[in-house]
Amino acid sequence: MLNKYISDLDELREILVKEDKEYLLLSELPAARAFLQVEGYFMGKQVVWNMCVLTMDEYAVSHKVTDDPQQFIDIQNQNNTYFINIGLNLKQIDLAAIERTIIMVRKYKRLCLGRHQYGARSKTQ
Repeated sequence: MLNKYISDLDELREILVKEDKEYLLLSELPAARAFLQVEGYFMGKQVVWNMCVLTMDEYAVSHKVTDDPQQFIDIQNQNNTYFINIGLNLKQIDLAAIERTIIMVRKYKRLCLGRHQYGARSKTQ
């Protein structure tokens, strides 16, 4: 779980330089849910993503889902702090999944606030 949400880009950069990392992983892996903080772009400006990546099975523990749920990205902004929750059709979240997710978020140019679903489970496993 996140100890502190970061919104200040300079603060995150300072931590990353000190720890010699490209992102700040706040969870043990492998896991059903992982938390991290990473630099990225949103609507043309640099932001800190306070990110939660979870399996669809983990998401289904606390949310109603269909038999063939879709993966999702949910982006929220609370007081200039950006939160991005990403549900993936994986059995577990590991380092490779985290790094692929970071790449996906950084490359996707049309991110916008709210929840967006994509791909059915049966097509992604």
